[in-house]
Amino acid sequence: MQRLHRTTFLLAITACLWLAACKNKQEIRSAKSSLYDTDFAVVYSAALAATREQYTNVDDFPGNGIIKTAWHQVSYANKDDDLANQRTVAQSQGMGTGTTTAGQAAAGMPTRLAYKRSFIRFDVTVAGGRPWRVKVVGHAAEWEPGNALPTELRGAARPPWLDGRTESLQVAIYRKIKAYAVPMKEEVVVDTRPKLPKTDPSTFKDVPAPAATQLATIKDALARRDYAALRASLADDVVWSLGGAPGAETAMAMWQADAESLDAMARVIAGGCAAQGNGVACPAGPPAAGAWQLQLEPRGDAWRVTSFLRAE
Repeated sequence: MQRLHRTTFLLAITACLWLAACKNKQEIRSAKSSLYDTDFAVVYSAALAATREQYTNVDDFPGNGIIKTAWHQVSYANKDDDLANQRTVAQSQGMGTGTTTAGQAAAGMPTRLAYKRSFIRFDVTVAGGRPWRVKVVGHAAEWEPGNALPTELRGAARPPWLDGRTESLQVAIYRKIKAYAVPMKEEVVVDTRPKLPKTDPSTFKDVPAPAATQLATIKDALARRDYAALRASLADDVVWSLGGAPGAETAMAMWQADAESLDAMARVIAGGCAAQGNGVACPAGPPAAGAWQLQLEPRGDAWRVTSFLRAE
């Protein structure tokens, strides 16, 4: 009976945690997808108050609907190298006795991470017209010893903790004015880029039909610079250089670094292709010195590019 009560208690706790997590995710979605149907002053004041509660140093520009925080230092209480961690502080003062890289702690030396500083700031914008939209954009930066100023982290360097803190501020603003929240209409993204026509495989007369289909695919991939489609058309052991080791990944890297080679591939395909031996060559026959030639061969159930070389 005691075991049954314990099991029931654990199930209840699990259910509560699950419901709390679901509610939190739902609130984040609402914060990101809501507009606020009230006066600008109400929305802006709520956004300013919520921002100041979390980040004390704030500049506000109500005329433009903009709120900017200063850079605030981010701490990591769960990391060994957080300066709030007493052991790390002791190490940085030369009293470390634990194990760190290259025996630093044993020698009383601080780890490099002990000196790093991470910072965060936000741009909050109340934009549009009634109903108003609140946009929150987070920025992260990192300072290392020797640098005069922190370096903003972008792209792949963007830290994983930035999204969570951005969502936290979005939810804090949402909670203050959710009484005025209305759903945001889904934005329809219209592709305004000109549509490139697809190549008709029948334009390749003197090659097997499957090879013609592959040539049409390669021609379109080159025109669109669709590197994924081009990579799929290559044999894994494609020869791209007389002196380099064969390989599709290396070939793609070299061709992307030198756009002229891809332009040359498009030119030789446009110039005409023909069956040659057990494959297809563009152009057919032995290439002239300094000229490019593309070769395709059947590999399994598909045709693949097996070489693209400039003759010597």
